[in-house]
Amino acid sequence: MSYVINLLEALIVSYGLVELCNISKKKLFFILNTMITFLITNFFDCIDQNFISLISLDEIIWLIIVFIFTDRQLYHNLYTVTIINLICGLSATLPIMFIYKYNSIYAGLAAKFIHFVLTYGFIKFRKKYDHFESSYWLMLLIIIFLSDCISAYQDEMILNNNYTIHNVLTNIFIFVIVGISLYFFHLIEKTNLEKERITKLYEKQKYQDLTYTFMKSAKDELDRFEHRMIYKIRNVKLEIEKHDYDEAIKLIENYRDEIHRINRTVYTGNGVFDTSMMLKLKELEYDVTPCFTISSREFYNNVQFMNLVLELLDAIHVKSLSLIIKEEKNICIVQCVGKDLSLCFDEMKHIFDKKIDFVYKYQMQENDSIDLFTLKIRMEDE
Repeated sequence: MSYVINLLEALIVSYGLVELCNISKKKLFFILNTMITFLITNFFDCIDQNFISLISLDEIIWLIIVFIFTDRQLYHNLYTVTIINLICGLSATLPIMFIYKYNSIYAGLAAKFIHFVLTYGFIKFRKKYDHFESSYWLMLLIIIFLSDCISAYQDEMILNNNYTIHNVLTNIFIFVIVGISLYFFHLIEKTNLEKERITKLYEKQKYQDLTYTFMKSAKDELDRFEHRMIYKIRNVKLEIEKHDYDEAIKLIENYRDEIHRINRTVYTGNGVFDTSMMLKLKELEYDVTPCFTISSREFYNNVQFMNLVLELLDAIHVKSLSLIIKEEKNICIVQCVGKDLSLCFDEMKHIFDKKIDFVYKYQMQENDSIDLFTLKIRMEDE
């Protein structure tokens, strides 16, 4: 019967890890982790039944397997594996105290039932807050790891019938403390998300006001431009009548330059992107040829994304540049193409050292004729 109990434990642990970690091949992970956990638990049943040694080895093995099947999310994986291990220990406390001395099989089955209930409850609670700052992960990890160690020690004393009421109260206290800690950090995360939502609304309103101001100034500029062009065309006509063709050509060149400057208008259907890019193209000291083939989606109105692109343009020093922003499936690609593309690497390091919420990578390709800087950003599904 102990084999059945150990198999149940392995299945529940694998279920919890699959649900809580970003596992790439879930079926393969579930089978592999279940088999390894089952074998390790049976091995310790045969040789020692040392509670602390077992949970220590379990945590190391689970962490290694999770790292193999995920994108090396250190804090997230450590936190998840540690709390799964803590749940294993806490679920055994009550059955060991009240049932084990009468019937070890019933105690094991009761422990696995409690184990499943706690795991399922934590999965439902955990999915309410998927995002944490690194400092929060570290604080939670310390609390849970210490609780795990203390709980394992208490369970081993209880298993050996060498315990007092203080051991029982300690385990209850650990359970309460962990629950309060998780709920406390949950409240912090809700507050942070609300602040982020309000900040985004504020930024959106700010850029909407900026868009209106820009459109009004653009209309005024177009009116002034039309008046100037009428005057310039009249001057061109006068120069031609005087057969001063060089002066006429000079006036026409000036006219073309002004048309080029006025035509730096961006419209992709993304308000923040369009406004920010139009203003930036006008203030840059070098000439930019834009080519934007993007859809209308919230990602392009993300303030972090726009700041990243605008700071990138500031870090480039070149006479002329082709700026390409396009989509490939769920990837946004930003490319800067130019001859002798000079990048200020101190500025680049400062840009990419900042905390950015999305996943990205960049590379620089240089050759004799043209240079290419490519930035790829993964866009979240909406």
